Amino acid sequence: MVKDNNIEIQNLSLIKNKKKILSDINLNIPSNKVVCLVGPSGCGKTSLLRVIAGLDNLNLGKIFFKNKIFSKPNYSVPTEKRNIGLVFQESNLFPHLNIFKNVSFGSKKKEYKDIQRETFEILRKIGLPHYSNTFPHQLSAGQKQLVSIARSLVTKPELLMMDEPFANLDQRLKNKIRDVTLHLLQKTATTALIITHDPDDAMFIGDYIAVMNEGKILQFDRPSKIYNNPKSSFVARFFGETLTLRCKIYKNKANTIFGPIKVKLNDISKAKEVEIVFRPEAFKISKNSSKKDLYKIKSKIIAIKYIGKNSYLHLDILNKLVKKHIHIKVSGKFIPPKNKICYISIGKRDFFIFKYK
Repeated sequence: MVKDNNIEIQNLSLIKNKKKILSDINLNIPSNKVVCLVGPSGCGKTSLLRVIAGLDNLNLGKIFFKNKIFSKPNYSVPTEKRNIGLVFQESNLFPHLNIFKNVSFGSKKKEYKDIQRETFEILRKIGLPHYSNTFPHQLSAGQKQLVSIARSLVTKPELLMMDEPFANLDQRLKNKIRDVTLHLLQKTATTALIITHDPDDAMFIGDYIAVMNEGKILQFDRPSKIYNNPKSSFVARFFGETLTLRCKIYKNKANTIFGPIKVKLNDISKAKEVEIVFRPEAFKISKNSSKKDLYKIKSKIIAIKYIGKNSYLHLDILNKLVKKHIHIKVSGKFIPPKNKICYISIGKRDFFIFKYK
């Protein structure tokens, strides 16, 4: 349970052109923490950001900032009075102002010495103190984004909201800028809501993650809980590559091509069908079959990729009931047999069972 809420959203719904965009959103954003709102494109993430910012009016529900109501039906505190910072995919810096003037633009200090000290302090935190006289067109895409974040932080916002801030960066630059951003938010004790479609961004930078789909928040929790205890098949599949099987239930067991799997949860065991989501590390692999193990599945290796200390195998399952191409992860360097035929079975319990809907 999140305590010390900076922003609280209660039963929020948004309807546009008779279409429900957001449905019964409940979300608590704790002070001095980073919450990542993650989900596929078009699920309503940016719409929620706009409502929190006061750019759109909600139809149902309430939004509180520090226990003061900021939004409800037919009432909304203007955006400029909410003390929020906004950062988008595009940096939107003032092209005619140098970096010092861009960052210091929103400073609330009155004395020039104080403004100068504050501006250079945050420029040092993002590693750009020597760029104060540089103009935006002379910066890289990553540097522009850092300056945009610094400019928002100078205003001392109660909430900093960023909409896909790393989307326009290549992977290597993205990793660097994402890391600098995380440490900057921690050093400045900033409350932040970051919108992203990339689960890696959410896992890396979020203290909490809210998983969203079709206008609803499906799960809100710590990153480790989201990954290890997903509450739905959508959440399990969203965070990493998976294999999903639909299976019949008989005597509290799911009948799979890998053998029967015991179903423990009462609400699921009563279902006629379940969905089982396997992670790539859920499987064991061997180069030959065994009469003792009836549930080893014959597969053909299509490709092997070695990344770090792990091998990632691309396999075609050679089974009459299931035709699938899957990826599995094994530790160490796997040397395939000459005929590239191998056998896979369930190893670790890196899989999740959900009632089929």
